[in-house]
Amino acid sequence: MKNLLLFLAIILSGNLFAQEKPKEVKQETEVKTITTKDENKTTEKKIKVVTRETNSVELDDKDKNKTNQDRIEATKKVKKTVFIDNDSDDNYDFLTEETYYVLGDEKYMFTPNKRGFDIAFDKNKENNKFNKVGKAWTTSTNNYYILNGDMHSGIGYFDANGNFAIEYYNKDTDEVEVKTYMKN
Repeated sequence: MKNLLLFLAIILSGNLFAQEKPKEVKQETEVKTITTKDENKTTEKKIKVVTRETNSVELDDKDKNKTNQDRIEATKKVKKTVFIDNDSDDNYDFLTEETYYVLGDEKYMFTPNKRGFDIAFDKNKENNKFNKVGKAWTTSTNNYYILNGDMHSGIGYFDANGNFAIEYYNKDTDEVEVKTYMKN
């Protein structure tokens, strides 16, 4: 009986540690020092920018049983966090955080603000100049947002996979449609 319980525990624990979806992660940290001279003193401020890019690794289904498989294009999530050190302690203080999603040539950026977040779209696709296309406000119901934007307005929420979905009324089709910004 003891051996049977041990065997079942080993089998069940093996399932708990199953492999998650593989991800490719790249992180860069850049520190800039800004020196300003006053009449009386010289002050230094440091700005640290941490850029973390996460990309899911997905393989082409037609190469399933091959040794060398082709990758298919997946969504990238880029999170840029800016810290500043402008006081007497040695620690950096959080300044801002931006997250943007990349799928093919399209980039969407979600920037937190006091009441929710702003949504911006990179129209030029090359210079990372995002144009604000919408705004989301938090509601009294957890994880739901009221969205007002150039492309559509409606109710937004983060689903179980971390994707941001927007349900909106389409006047042309006379139906409620769902637009999803994929996390990765």
